[in-house]
Amino acid sequence: MPRLHRVHPELARAVASAFAAAPSTPTDPKVAAAYAELTDQADLWFTRLTGAWMRKPVRVVFSRCHEPYADATELSTSVRLHRVLEIFAARHDRDRRHPLLDTSIGGAYDRFRAVHDIVSHGVLQYSFDRDGEFSAWRAEDRLYTGLARQALATELHGEHSVRWTSGELADHKAVLLETRLLNASLVGVTSLPT
Repeated sequence: MPRLHRVHPELARAVASAFAAAPSTPTDPKVAAAYAELTDQADLWFTRLTGAWMRKPVRVVFSRCHEPYADATELSTSVRLHRVLEIFAARHDRDRRHPLLDTSIGGAYDRFRAVHDIVSHGVLQYSFDRDGEFSAWRAEDRLYTGLARQALATELHGEHSVRWTSGELADHKAVLLETRLLNASLVGVTSLPT
């Protein structure tokens, strides 16, 4: 398994606070562009990971089962050994619609989540805990380019920072977090830059 990165509590609280305080701005041109890039790039990764031309493609099943796996180990086994990933389709989570990512069954949000689960929990075998999700974001950050990386950070680092500092699920937002916070987390500093 690749290196596990530990979340620094001060940075996690700062990221969670910034995410919680930020208004969702789906009509902001930069935010919309970032999420459009995230959608396009996640679609490319989804096609690469699931395409019939792959030597061992992963078959993704979008289901109604809210928690198809007991833990990350079970998900990883399913992906690595059986080449199958089951995803709870975002469409069935009526209270948590995303403001910019399509939540139809198999839509942009489902495909983005499938890439995350295949890469970070399936192949890299990161757990669902705080450090596992933080490590997943750091690993996936290298898969994306441009503004998509900022949208990815909101989705993975921002939302998970709220989850692990408050114990509550974060509402989906269309927002881009401050670059200085994200850079501090990526380089592993232990305090916020001034």
